[in-house]
Amino acid sequence: MSRIATVFVATGLQGTSAIHALLKDGTFKPRAVTRNAHSDSALALAALGCEVVEATFTDKEAIKRAVTGAECVFLVTLPFQRDVPEYTQGVNVIEASKEAGVKFIAFSTLPGLKDISQGKYTKGALFDDKADIQKYLEASGISCASICPGSFVENVMRPVMSCNFEKADTGYVFSTREPLGYSYSWTWIDRDMGPAVTALFTQYTTRLPEINKKTFALGSQRMTAEEFAATLSRGLGEPIQVKHLDNSGIDVAIEMYACVMEFDLSPWIDVPDKRLEALGVRVGAIEDFARTTLKEHLKA
Repeated sequence: MSRIATVFVATGLQGTSAIHALLKDGTFKPRAVTRNAHSDSALALAALGCEVVEATFTDKEAIKRAVTGAECVFLVTLPFQRDVPEYTQGVNVIEASKEAGVKFIAFSTLPGLKDISQGKYTKGALFDDKADIQKYLEASGISCASICPGSFVENVMRPVMSCNFEKADTGYVFSTREPLGYSYSWTWIDRDMGPAVTALFTQYTTRLPEINKKTFALGSQRMTAEEFAATLSRGLGEPIQVKHLDNSGIDVAIEMYACVMEFDLSPWIDVPDKRLEALGVRVGAIEDFARTTLKEHLKA
């Protein structure tokens, strides 16, 4: 009988990375969960040989069907959804997984700003909801691990909060809302999330003490925005200027960046994470991302 791994938000960047890595490894048969099984991205996964099922985070019966028969689940949740709070998304999947007898869950998490700041910063729902889901998961009785990515390097190709990567007279301009001088983790999600999830799924039965209820940092390197731009520049062979944007009026950005400037979000974790390396995960270099993926994107 096939060992099944259910992947939520399977057509997103994190989920697609997990699907591709699971297919390449071959230990598990991935089951992709998406809102629309007939979308181009879902059909592309099906063409690879992946089972595709439909479910929304509000439909508990559909969630239950998606996890029934699965040994492992990769849980990705979506912030700022009008129909269902992010915390409820996580709880619905965890409860369905308990009922279905799922053995292991890997969760894409973030550190809680409210917890780290001891209540000083309370408007970071993007972070706090995931941190609360992680607590719920770790108390659920299901063996689990959480993967904490840094800033997605792919965001230079899909602007977030008006942070564009634009052609200039010479080279490019990289716009960012990150604070000047702050060094943070950068993650090549498409390349590295899938192998990290696969490593946890394939080794949780033999190395559970190293994995269970652990939070793993998934990142290539800690860098300031200026260092990140310089690294991209080396890969592209083009100069890149950094433009720091004003965060006025964006509460979540103001809270997030104020918190990270005052508190280290993950002082106990190396980047790259040596514990992931011990599980066989080798993260990609940011310069290689620029030389390959980003360069191809800019040519398109």
